[in-house]
Amino acid sequence: MKPLITPSQMRAMEQRYFTGTGTASIDLMEAAARALADAILRRWGSGLRVAVACGPGGNGGDGYACARMLRAAGCDCALCPVEPPRTPDAVENRRRAVAAGIPELAPETAPDLWVDALYGTGLSRAPEGAAKALILRMNADRAGGAKVVAADIPSGLNGATGAAFSPCVRADLTLTFQFAKTGLYLADGLDVCGEIEAADIGIPAGFHPGSMARLMDAGDALDALPPRPRNAHKGMNGHLLIVAGSLGMAGAAALCALSALRSGAGLVTVACPESTVPILQTLAPCAMCVPLPEANGAISDAAAPVLAEALRGKSAAVCGCGLSTRASAEAVRALLESGVPTLFDADGLNLIAAEASLKALLRPHHLITPHPGEAARLLGRRVADPIADAFALKQLGCQALLKGATTVIPVGETAWLSASGCAGMAKGGSGDCLSGLAGSLMAQCAASGAAMTGEALARCAAVASELHGQAGELAQGRLGARGMCALDIVEALPRALAGHEG
Repeated sequence: MKPLITPSQMRAMEQRYFTGTGTASIDLMEAAARALADAILRRWGSGLRVAVACGPGGNGGDGYACARMLRAAGCDCALCPVEPPRTPDAVENRRRAVAAGIPELAPETAPDLWVDALYGTGLSRAPEGAAKALILRMNADRAGGAKVVAADIPSGLNGATGAAFSPCVRADLTLTFQFAKTGLYLADGLDVCGEIEAADIGIPAGFHPGSMARLMDAGDALDALPPRPRNAHKGMNGHLLIVAGSLGMAGAAALCALSALRSGAGLVTVACPESTVPILQTLAPCAMCVPLPEANGAISDAAAPVLAEALRGKSAAVCGCGLSTRASAEAVRALLESGVPTLFDADGLNLIAAEASLKALLRPHHLITPHPGEAARLLGRRVADPIADAFALKQLGCQALLKGATTVIPVGETAWLSASGCAGMAKGGSGDCLSGLAGSLMAQCAASGAAMTGEALARCAAVASELHGQAGELAQGRLGARGMCALDIVEALPRALAGHEG
């Protein structure tokens, strides 16, 4: 997994390095500028017309130094400062750039490449004035064919949360220093960074933070799946109970069940309103059904004792897909009190958020998988920082997976980020697929003898998220972002899992 660092961790690490080694801060700036210049020359060669947008702080100092190095390598460089440098290192590097004969950019010049060194990770408000105008120009030139390379982070992007101010630089390459910043892989960061490359600028491991977020990749998820013996039988692969569905939303329950079946659960039983059983048996014939008493098209209070019986012998459970807020809170309580490892999603979460006594029953063997709106209801506040918010959800007493274009899962004291996926997954039903996949992995792990609580449960959630995104990418590659739907994610799961079974 790739380590990620927050801006505050980066600043603290640099300070420890300067204090512990006596290294001058301008020397680290030179190393960053050299990495930036080398990345540009490696991709596009020399002989370019390069404009370097420089802000007043350390990021601007990186830009001034990079301009000097690119000029020495044969590029036609020009500076475009938005205001005079303020920090000593930036002042010195501007002096060196001017002494090297680098002019300021003429208004009529059309560069081949922009270096965005306006603002680093400390930006706390939207760019204004000359900086705003320059960002708009860089984006316009990029639309016309120029390349844009961001130094450490695109100017206008929050380095911790990935939220973009308006305007924000859109880069072709973000050359980030020492470690990628969390914001590069969260929210708007996925759209504005272009290719992301982390360059080692020489800070030894002894000064690195003790705990950093981790970005998962395809291998991390697939390597976590144990091989299956040839003599395996369905009882060895877990029995998942899915409590889902209501009048008009039986499809959500079916998608959850199909996803669980396509990802390896040995047995899947759907407990659903009695009226939806024929639909489920048609859409998911490989799943069994338990008919539940209902009222107004949703499961009723009378379903609670039926569920208590249905939970006997189950490896894991999922609750919430298409459940409706008309469903019985007592049925959700039965799941919370059962002791069975259970994933709560969708209206299962909304029912928990609406009743404090249910929320108080959340335990380490429970997994909640909210999107930001559901997370806000659970926390009783607005959510804005995916990593901090995911840990706040975990403080409710359970394991948490906070959905988004990048999903965040606290695993122990570390945040795992899963950035697989695609725009085509922004469709109704995608979350139901994830619930079925995660529930399936929970059931399989529980059947193998693993205790589905704490880190083990969180790891199942993280692996499920990564595989879910990979299946979405496969579906989009075949059908396009607009043409695919959630059922296509389910159908792509076997391909995402292919080659990693015994």
